[in-house]
Amino acid sequence: MAIHESTVNFKKLVRNLAEMYNFPVQEVVLVELIANSLDAKATVISINYDSSRSVLVISDNGNGMSKDQFRQYHDFAADLKSRGDGIGFAGLGAKIAFNCCNRIITETRSEEFEGSSVWFLDSRNKLVWEDNRKVENLLGCGTRVEIHFSENYAKPFENDNYIEEILVQHYLPLFEKKFLEFYKKIDLYSDSLRVLINGKEINKFNIESRFRMEKVHPFFLSLKGKKYGVGVFGLTEKDYVLGEDKVGIGISVFGKLVKFDFFNQFVDEISSRILGIVEIPVLIEFLNTSKSDFIKGKQLHRKFNKYYEPIRAEFKKWLTESGIKSFEFTKTEDAIKLEQEIKKVIRELPELNELFSKYVKSKLAVKSSQGEIKGRTSLGGNSTIPVLPGSGRGETGPLEPGKLDGKSFDERENGEERAKPISRARRGGIRISFYEEPGRSELAWIEGDIVIINIGHSSYKKIKGSKKMQKLHHLFSVALCLERRLKEESVIDNEKKFVEQFMYLWGKV
Repeated sequence: MAIHESTVNFKKLVRNLAEMYNFPVQEVVLVELIANSLDAKATVISINYDSSRSVLVISDNGNGMSKDQFRQYHDFAADLKSRGDGIGFAGLGAKIAFNCCNRIITETRSEEFEGSSVWFLDSRNKLVWEDNRKVENLLGCGTRVEIHFSENYAKPFENDNYIEEILVQHYLPLFEKKFLEFYKKIDLYSDSLRVLINGKEINKFNIESRFRMEKVHPFFLSLKGKKYGVGVFGLTEKDYVLGEDKVGIGISVFGKLVKFDFFNQFVDEISSRILGIVEIPVLIEFLNTSKSDFIKGKQLHRKFNKYYEPIRAEFKKWLTESGIKSFEFTKTEDAIKLEQEIKKVIRELPELNELFSKYVKSKLAVKSSQGEIKGRTSLGGNSTIPVLPGSGRGETGPLEPGKLDGKSFDERENGEERAKPISRARRGGIRISFYEEPGRSELAWIEGDIVIINIGHSSYKKIKGSKKMQKLHHLFSVALCLERRLKEESVIDNEKKFVEQFMYLWGKV
């Protein structure tokens, strides 16, 4: 038996790792540990959660770790950026767990190695791990990870149904019968893959039946006569069946839902009912570390699009055949420049925060007796998404500094109270796009969080030759449609002269 100590600043590292994700840290831990079990080719994954002790145990009958893998599992310097082999990285879930836990017990057994360890914070608040050859809770090959949550995370999961909801949101294809058949054919996963929560198996389903879908369109993607992907599109009976941040077409890799996309297609009120899942295993080599997006720089762009663009084409075809009205926008350099100018104006117009539901990550300070920075209470704030332990979905999170009512806690060098930085999501800004629709009288309109400027409008055609006039036209169009929406939703009074204020502020900046 030997005791090993982490030689890196683990507090900062585990915090930075958690900030790669846009969902709560306890959810990250669960999702990442499941990813490791899948990479190990497990056919049974058991999740046991003891709410009275705040202990989560995930065990599998996979391949287990080799001696080298067991070392990397504990090594904070292990490479987290290698891609192409699986959807998990070396001990990422367990490492991130130290944002919310104080003890982790791990056991693993493979054909050539077996070992166990206890990871914990010692009396010096240093992260250490104690290894031991003895494995007590595994009957055969596999891995078992036991997470002991700290007091601040007394109830990380509400109940078994809540855990199942998280797994379906992140790994829906693993429970869908058609996708499991596809995984079996390509020898990725067994169609008998079982996931149990406190002894009860999550039932397999057909996506169209579970969400009562209509206009269902199943399909395969092929290249040179070889199938490389499978998918299904449809309209669900209810809105946002997987959550408000998971609408549109979900792109899955190895059963993990990576991102949702509308492929630059705008659909009206029906967008919240559109649900599609497309599994493309070959995109594994493009995943970023948090598996929340794809890396597709200049070197990879052409190869990535070879597999991705056919999904766009299939989606557009389905929209047309289903009679769903849509239009497509293309991001241009002019739109990006206009966004940058408008963002400067929006900073002076806090009422616009009421309009848009998109969120972006930000760091803010919160009071903490163990904090390493100084801070103080300030007047004015902007709301953030809650990810504190015990927070329910939809509740208000801690305020960050801003111009709205309320008090926030700001990082200040001359502050008298201890604070620590945390990551929260806050409301983001708008996006700009252009679309030509000559028959429409509006200069611009809003779709989601995007302002669409009508470059088919008769007034625009009169000033097409002048760049300065075009910019003025676009800004006025944006201000007019924002005012219309603000008044429709009673955010501002009908008497308020918003357009004049917007143009005045633009002139100043």
